[in-house]
Amino acid sequence: MVKFYKILSDILFIPILIYFMLRLLLSKENAESICEKFFLKKKPRPDGDLIWINGVSIGEAKTAIIIAEQIKKNNPKSKILLSTSTITSFRLISDLKKNYIIIYSPLDINFIVKRFINYWKPSSTIFVESEIWPNIFLNLKKESIKLILLNARISDQSFINWMRLKGFAKNVFNLISECFVQDNDSLKRFKVLGVKKITKIENLKFLSNRLDYDKKAYNLLKKKLKGKRVVTLFSSHSGEEQIILDCFVELSDKIKNLFFIIIPRHLYRLNSITEEFNRRKISYEIRSSRKLKIEKNNFLIVNTFGELGLFFKLSEVALVGGSFSNFGGHNPIETNGFECSLIFGSHMQNFKEIKEAIIKRKAGFEAKSSKKLSEQLHRLLTDDKLKIQTYKNFKKLCEIESKKSESILSDILK
Repeated sequence: MVKFYKILSDILFIPILIYFMLRLLLSKENAESICEKFFLKKKPRPDGDLIWINGVSIGEAKTAIIIAEQIKKNNPKSKILLSTSTITSFRLISDLKKNYIIIYSPLDINFIVKRFINYWKPSSTIFVESEIWPNIFLNLKKESIKLILLNARISDQSFINWMRLKGFAKNVFNLISECFVQDNDSLKRFKVLGVKKITKIENLKFLSNRLDYDKKAYNLLKKKLKGKRVVTLFSSHSGEEQIILDCFVELSDKIKNLFFIIIPRHLYRLNSITEEFNRRKISYEIRSSRKLKIEKNNFLIVNTFGELGLFFKLSEVALVGGSFSNFGGHNPIETNGFECSLIFGSHMQNFKEIKEAIIKRKAGFEAKSSKKLSEQLHRLLTDDKLKIQTYKNFKKLCEIESKKSESILSDILK
């Protein structure tokens, strides 16, 4: 099965290339990402040992940066190759202007992977969270390069899919040298799939730096939003904007000047979101508009990148996208450092243990239905004492977990 996968990946090279050319036409890739993913473009390799860290998208890339910084802290002379897969995460890492070599991750096509590893010759490799690529793992093993999975997790659906190919899975997963998992469910699953050396650790996302924001933009929007009760839904998915619209209809008579900021996870959904607003005849503003008239509206739809911290700073309450529809939820820790209380839906599978810790410490609330969300929003927005205590509890939780994570990460990367 492993040999078949290797051969098949090479045979499918042309169809995969055509697929990526279509993505290029749709602006989901650019010339640089295509060239680097197919290893048609090479950045200079520095002399000496090189540690390769791979974080596929924004969340994993942020964790990859934390790992890279800890490696640099332990050994300032370390040379780091940092790879990612999306244009957004590539920009995020590049904008930090760190002393890393930043590239797009190679596609898991056998002959591309061989060329990639032969060129970069990493001394060790760290994959963040849930990236399992058989050809990469096989070629790393062939070259006796240590492979670590850090802050690893495996979702319900991924586990089911791998179990359908259990023999193949065991041949792939036992190529992992060490696996440091972020939750007990993942520990059990990686063990079943064939990983031999597994350790449960604290979630490294607690080490994330506080999000920055543009102070000039903040002062401008704060003035426009004066008197409004601001709630932000971040990283929203299909179906969640409808829930927010229902909440607005339910609460608008009870809470005056209620204002929602909606930040979609994927900007290609912008048209479908605005269509829903137009269908329901509810007015809104688009963030990129040159003349924002949010004083006269109750909704702002964000179509810009890198402003999450700004909107958390403006908000009294933050709602976790991907948790009200069944998408597994997104990272609630990103709200840390801002004075906004946290509410998430019932679909937080991707952050199960973090969710449980938040509930246990009364650092946020779960709303299992649209009605419950309306009730919880009303409760927080009419009880300042509860609202303040909630985000203070969350801040304390993050401080405690961050100290644990920092100590663990330092020990792992010695």
